[in-house]
Amino acid sequence: MRILILGGTSFFGKEAAIRLSKAGNDVTVFSRRAPVEGLPLDIRQTRGDRTVEIDLSRMSVEPWDAIIDNICFTAEDAQKAIKVFNGRAGLYIFTSSASVYSVLEGSSSPFRENQTELLPLKAQLKEKYAYGLGKYAAEREYLKAFVEKRFPVAIIRPPIVIGPNDPTLRAYSYWLRLAGGGPLFLPGATFKNRFIFSKDLARAIETLVYSGEPYGKAYNFGDSQPLTLDDFVKISARVMHKEAEILYPDYAWLKENGFNFEASPFSAGGDFVLDISKAEKELGWASTPAAAWLEETIKWYLFSYTGPAPANYASRKSEFELAKRSGIRL
Repeated sequence: MRILILGGTSFFGKEAAIRLSKAGNDVTVFSRRAPVEGLPLDIRQTRGDRTVEIDLSRMSVEPWDAIIDNICFTAEDAQKAIKVFNGRAGLYIFTSSASVYSVLEGSSSPFRENQTELLPLKAQLKEKYAYGLGKYAAEREYLKAFVEKRFPVAIIRPPIVIGPNDPTLRAYSYWLRLAGGGPLFLPGATFKNRFIFSKDLARAIETLVYSGEPYGKAYNFGDSQPLTLDDFVKISARVMHKEAEILYPDYAWLKENGFNFEASPFSAGGDFVLDISKAEKELGWASTPAAAWLEETIKWYLFSYTGPAPANYASRKSEFELAKRSGIRL
């Protein structure tokens, strides 16, 4: 198959490109970063800007069996792709996000795919919801084009993605603190979340490529078992042979005492669990066990990662000072 990946030069997009190429497909990646190291030589790399229509148009000269769009963030981005690639793709996979559920009025965990069809947008959305709102708006454009033009779209909604080369360094925030020792503040530690391993997300993309006719459908993907933040940290500590010194102070106390909540990027105010039963039933989805992918990813960060510490690690000293003031026993 001839496959084009928009944004296939980093993280899970790169994983998907490598996986699909190894399966014998003719893969091309398109990115402002291209060319990058680490991709097999038989994967073609084309430099271009996803937001510039003329750059996209260069990629529509010949038809594609499948296009995977990991870097569409707005309705305008979607409109350009529909205009350029309509009639030029056998399947168009849009990588959306679980964050679309956070912009819906009355949505609740576990989040099912049809909530985006049944529930209206929240009346007022703060700036922090801009990403989810952009993904939601892009989904609306693609699904409208499917109905009106038979645009062959399928939508993936992944939760938080964790794996080697994650540019956000969110998971590494916890592992670096565990490696250095000392207390970890975990607000919202008992709320459940569903993560996904970056290599599993690449496999989910591959699954949709070969799935037959997923047109007009949206699928949640994620780990087979949800985890609490407490679970995530304790499993990580066990992998690292460390003792997790966890503090569970009241949220109000942390806020009053100036805690930097960015120091715990996976903290949330409630459960945020995707219902993945549709992908399990229709696509046979099953994830890598969390303990296995956590071990693989932690080892990569501890032994291969050479970049900077997460920006939130700058507050580590103040966390120690706050722990002394808390009076909470470990």
